Amino acid sequence: MDLQRFALRLLFALVTGALLLFWAEAAWDFVHAVNPETGQPLRLADLHVDAAMVRAVASPFARAYNNILALLLTFISLAIPLTANLYTPKLIEIFIRDKLNLFVLCGCSLLAAHSLFAITLSFGNWTPQLPFWIDGVCAMLGWLFLMPYYFYVLSFIDPLTIIKRIHLSLMRELEDVAAGKYPTAIAQDRVNQRIINLGSMLQRSVDRADRDVAFDAIKAHTLDLARVRDIKPRLQPDFFRVSSSLLFGTSSEATEAIVRDRIWMEYRIANQLVLAFKIALAKMPEAVSALVHAIKNAAHEEARLGNDAVFHLLVRVFNTFTREAIKKKENAPVYNVVYNYKTLLRRLLADRPELVPALIGHLRFYADFAHQHGMVFIYELISYELAELAEVAYAHDNSPAPALLDAVLGFSGAERHSGLVKSRAILAGYFAGNGRDAELERVLTSLREVPAEQLEKARTGIMNTLDPVFWEINHRGTNFDYVDDGRREQVGVVFAKLLTVQ
Repeated sequence: MDLQRFALRLLFALVTGALLLFWAEAAWDFVHAVNPETGQPLRLADLHVDAAMVRAVASPFARAYNNILALLLTFISLAIPLTANLYTPKLIEIFIRDKLNLFVLCGCSLLAAHSLFAITLSFGNWTPQLPFWIDGVCAMLGWLFLMPYYFYVLSFIDPLTIIKRIHLSLMRELEDVAAGKYPTAIAQDRVNQRIINLGSMLQRSVDRADRDVAFDAIKAHTLDLARVRDIKPRLQPDFFRVSSSLLFGTSSEATEAIVRDRIWMEYRIANQLVLAFKIALAKMPEAVSALVHAIKNAAHEEARLGNDAVFHLLVRVFNTFTREAIKKKENAPVYNVVYNYKTLLRRLLADRPELVPALIGHLRFYADFAHQHGMVFIYELISYELAELAEVAYAHDNSPAPALLDAVLGFSGAERHSGLVKSRAILAGYFAGNGRDAELERVLTSLREVPAEQLEKARTGIMNTLDPVFWEINHRGTNFDYVDDGRREQVGVVFAKLLTVQ
């Protein structure tokens, strides 16, 4: 849109400058001109347009119009299809439907035809004045408009502008649906196509690792989710009854559930995000973080507003992200997903604690799934995250607190994985410092079978971690094993009890 503003400023400057310059030239020359017939200073009444003059200048006018039209068509025929091939064919429709584009192209074609019309009226005994002046003035304006219009067209091939226009086209479609402009089946197809167009833009930008475009496309998808939520009360019930042919690749059973929950638009938007995530895992790691962050915020907002059907759909998206990231067997993307999953759970502990237990079960499942794929770091990471959530839950007396403690203690292999020992010891330090003896005893019991050398290794790891900032650049930025001085003392007491027993 900045290019469009620049085009308007340039157009104003060119037209203003041309008017001042051209009229100044003409005025200066006219003042100093002499009528060759009378020898007197030239007057406006002495000027006449005749047939010979029209025929002399009409041909240059016609060539000027032809050149303008040829330049425009060549530029547009190259720039628009090439950009549409890179991002989305929707660009062609957007360009054609733009009123200014239609005005310029149709206007140039009409004026080129008008120049021929002006020539045909140049008779020996009658030469019309109006067609001639229109021909001349519009030929000059056409060349002045040319460069600003180039910048206007360039704004169409800016990917960020394409995203905005596709997003706005979906918004208009939703308004048309609410107004009953189209029959239900046609309205469903039109909305579905707009969602696919925006999804294609996202997927192609991620595939090309186009950072700004991908982030803007992700933001547009989250805005679409919010807009769908706002406009749904205004839509007719028939609009939510779709067939599996519209939800291509979805089973009839799944389609029935989507129809029952009235979430087919959100399902299609979520589908585009899942497809983009799979591409991002291979092509654009930055987009992984942006996608999970967007889903986390959208899921929390739906939960906060009580839209449980959409919330559970977005949780399914989160779970899909987690599985796909683990299958990739790279720690960084899985870490991003798990961290945002933990953040969502933390928000839900405050807003919707009754939703937390199911998500705890999902995280435990994916911890075991990661362990099966040899990702020990992720297995231990999820133990740390659940232990932190358990501490938050107990601190605020949230109902899911016992379930979180059960999840932490449910990790097997503490005798082999020091991360499991350290996460439990840190949590035990919290229990010891806050008088929760029953919970403390449960944690101690789970660690009594751990060999002394493993306990000592875990104790050393925590006691020697004095800097809260991790020594490498990562998304979290903090050390898992860092605790403040008060907690470190309590953790020391916990290890002393365990090592004394052994």
